[in-house]
Amino acid sequence: APQSSMIFASRHSTRYPAELRPASGTEVPEPSMVSLIVAASRSGQWSVISGQSVLVNLMALLTTDNRLRTTDHCERAATIKLTILGSGTSVPDADRNSAGYLVECRDAKIMLDCGAGTVHALARYYVEWEKMTHLFISHFHVDHVGELASLFQAFKYGMRGGRTSTLTVVGPLGLDRVIYGLRHAFGEKLFSPSFPVQFRLLPPGGYIELGRSGRLSVAKTPHTEESLAVRIDTPNASLCYTGDTDYSEELAVFFRNADLLISECSFRERREGVPHLSIRDAARIASEAGVRRMVVTHFYFDVEEAALEAELQNDYSGEVLIGKDGMCIEI
Repeated sequence: APQSSMIFASRHSTRYPAELRPASGTEVPEPSMVSLIVAASRSGQWSVISGQSVLVNLMALLTTDNRLRTTDHCERAATIKLTILGSGTSVPDADRNSAGYLVECRDAKIMLDCGAGTVHALARYYVEWEKMTHLFISHFHVDHVGELASLFQAFKYGMRGGRTSTLTVVGPLGLDRVIYGLRHAFGEKLFSPSFPVQFRLLPPGGYIELGRSGRLSVAKTPHTEESLAVRIDTPNASLCYTGDTDYSEELAVFFRNADLLISECSFRERREGVPHLSIRDAARIASEAGVRRMVVTHFYFDVEEAALEAELQNDYSGEVLIGKDGMCIEI
């Protein structure tokens, strides 16, 4: 590649798989400087569009105070609704699917990660999955992305009604390679349902708008090369999700004053060299961020709810919820 900040990619460039190559002569900035949009048309033809990324101010705007409610299923009107589809890890568990969450706000229905068991959980917990507008992938570990193919199989063959609106899949740089591998493994038509699909690859600091009044922004987490945390802001509420991460002062800034933080809580005690949060680490980030409420998930230990809640409250003064599959939280 030329030694410059811009790459002029031809149709025959080996930089992209055949289905993901830009049109001849397209200017493609380096991945660290752009968010890529990989768009699939109804005919199954793919294109790559590049655009300059816009950095977001990590000192997020303060949100107004809101009363949060917890129910078995989301039924009442709320600014943001969270349904936990999977509160577990890659370890098989009778009560906890792998990672997955559904966030509903005024202009969007957003699935956060899609680990094992979460696709069927969409129906089990009465989520209108056919109306999903966005899917966010935090990173490429199997317990967070393992049912991506199954979700698109459902969109292709399980839809009970018509749909014309676009589904936007948001993820880290490198998501195009994951999609290419799944298409190679499961067939060319898997990611070509009857409605448009676009893939937005965001670098740390990138964001997209959610309709007219919301925003989804991302920040880097210290876990894998590509891993991201996410923040969803509406005019009156905010929700953050750690994805998988180690402790990070920068993330505490990114999560500043959120109404709700979904936090991984992998271990009882910190394990040096293993980039996950301990109980104390999770509480510390929530406390430093000043979030109003936290719900902990992604446990590699047996959970005793009362004891875990008390331990988290040693370092965090806000309200604590112990996540479980099917839990619904409203802001």
